Amino acid sequence: MMDIKEYGQPEIEVVLAKVRGIKKDIGAYKEHFFTDYGDYMVQLSNGSIRMYPEEIRYRNEIFPERLRDISFRFRPR
Repeated sequence: MMDIKEYGQPEIEVVLAKVRGIKKDIGAYKEHFFTDYGDYMVQLSNGSIRMYPEEIRYRNEIFPERLRDISFRFRPR
């Protein structure tokens, strides 16, 4: 099993691509970091979005309801 801190840009991009199907104005990936709260803060070209490790881990089986939840976490710059 992959350690949660090992997820990188390719895995995060999969989730971002799916979330963009709901919220088209989410910008391009710039960087990410693992927070003290145990989640990921993803910096985008036009803001940021928080993701939980399990959302990245199960990126290929993520439900539409969860994608909507992620889209609500988008914070424009």
